[in-house]
Amino acid sequence: MKKINYILAFILFVNITFSQTASSIANGNWLNPLTWNCTCIPTNSYNVTINHNVTLNTSMLFSSGGLTVNPGASMIQDASLNRDLMFSGGNFVNNGTSNFRNLLMTAGNSSNSGSLTLVAFTNSLIPFVNSGTIQMDSMLVAGSFTNTNTGKINGDSILNTSTFLNNGNMNVKWGTNASTFNNSNYYTGYAYTNSGNYENNDSIILTYSFWNKNNFNNKNGAVLNLTKSFNNKNLLGTATFTNNGKVKILDSWFNSDTIKGTSGSFIISDSTVNTGFLKGSFDFCDLTQTVSTAPFIDINTGTVSSLITWCAATSLNSKEQIDKLEVFPNPASNYINVENLKNCTIINVIDVNGKSIKKVDVLTSENDIRVNLNLIDGIYFIKFLNSSGQQINSKKLIIKN
Repeated sequence: MKKINYILAFILFVNITFSQTASSIANGNWLNPLTWNCTCIPTNSYNVTINHNVTLNTSMLFSSGGLTVNPGASMIQDASLNRDLMFSGGNFVNNGTSNFRNLLMTAGNSSNSGSLTLVAFTNSLIPFVNSGTIQMDSMLVAGSFTNTNTGKINGDSILNTSTFLNNGNMNVKWGTNASTFNNSNYYTGYAYTNSGNYENNDSIILTYSFWNKNNFNNKNGAVLNLTKSFNNKNLLGTATFTNNGKVKILDSWFNSDTIKGTSGSFIISDSTVNTGFLKGSFDFCDLTQTVSTAPFIDINTGTVSSLITWCAATSLNSKEQIDKLEVFPNPASNYINVENLKNCTIINVIDVNGKSIKKVDVLTSENDIRVNLNLIDGIYFIKFLNSSGQQINSKKLIIKN
């Protein structure tokens, strides 16, 4: 008798286990049992696999199990346009085409390698990996998010409160980072606010403004282009913008906290105001200067490092021409070659203390020259001056004998 009971219990367990799995066998509605191989309606704890075109005509909450949309398959909400998926357990994997209203995930692991269209996206405390396309209205990232090099995200707004890694393309109108964001590819939008820690390794293109309230690091070779204004400020006075790349601003520039860097540049087309600190040795180029002596900042009541360099360009075209100047090898030992010396009449080499240690006169007919050096190992700065004594370019030079 006991053996019969054990056998019956095992059969019941197997049936329960298998009953928690459902795969589509035909195109149809979610609530139609004939859509599924179980001839049932998948509910809360099912592991659901979609292989066909399934119409989502109900909202679903998964506390376990999960949902997978396979390549070539689709899950599209019905005409009510109010269908939601919520996961408090289990996984969501979209490798096909999915379109519904809201996606909320608080447990499990989730990913998208297909096409995902929705109104609102939220992942809380769980990782999400996107290598496909996400089209959304708003996104709250409260768990780690990775947008791979094939990933694309398009939408109206994003708020990151976790760790976000972008290796793909993003086009989001309004962006806010309140935690950790690393951009290693292409980000475009309207406006962006950073109140966390942001590292830019590639390109950020905004058609309006940028505001840094905490720590932003524009790495070597990275680009930040703004059609409108740049603002580095918070109420605590602790905003720090580190620039070793290139920042181009077609309107105004404001700093009331700290901007620093050793090899970056700022190019500003309109007004400049500094009430904070400029540290390091980056290049500053106000194309509409209103002052006649350095620092060439329209309104300056702050502190400016003596190693900041100032260009004499008056337009983006002239700045681009100046930027064609090249110095090599770098690091150097006995000499350097300088090419594209347009409008330069004096080369001035200074040390890290701001002391001039070598000057070379340049003939107006010379476009490329070699400069012999006799310097000890260290970091130096080369200033290129025009016939009026204005600095038109600067380069950082490393000497290794």
